[in-house]
Amino acid sequence: MTKSIAALLSTIGHPFFLLPLIFSSLSIHQVGLEKAWPALAAVWCCLTILSIFIWIRKNKGLISNWDVSAQQQRSRNVYQPILILVTAVAGVLYFFHQPFVGDTLFFGLLMAVCYGINTQVKISQHTVIATYLSFLVMPVNIWMGLTLLAFAPWVAWSRVVLGRHQKKEVAVGGVVGILFGLLHIWLM
Repeated sequence: MTKSIAALLSTIGHPFFLLPLIFSSLSIHQVGLEKAWPALAAVWCCLTILSIFIWIRKNKGLISNWDVSAQQQRSRNVYQPILILVTAVAGVLYFFHQPFVGDTLFFGLLMAVCYGINTQVKISQHTVIATYLSFLVMPVNIWMGLTLLAFAPWVAWSRVVLGRHQKKEVAVGGVVGILFGLLHIWLM
């Protein structure tokens, strides 16, 4: 039962679920659906491209699982493609005069820092993203942001129970998510 609950929480807390859900909600809230469509299309296209990329790499045996849990597999299979795609999204947003260019580049900086940390510690992206996004939601809806922040430790717990991360790795993810979340509120 514990592993099935952990699997459910890990799935709900997966960056491929949380990122588009929160980004779409915040974008539509900020500028409305009619103006947010270029940003939404860019993000969904990037997630689709990254999903296909990971699927191909998995089928070729270049990565061990969908979460790309092996630390040495993350550079080429997660961080480098993400940084390329985030740069592309920022370009699309700039071209369509969207207000999210700075936020997107800031997210790219977060991913670059995680990339650097990953050389020493296999940082939990699930935990980083869940924690970071909670701070992005707080200025719009404090209760939803606090709920997501309270959910983040459960995501971290699920990653440990499933054997994808050690406690140190999810703790580092939580700290990085909190720091970047606070920085985002302060700077953006």
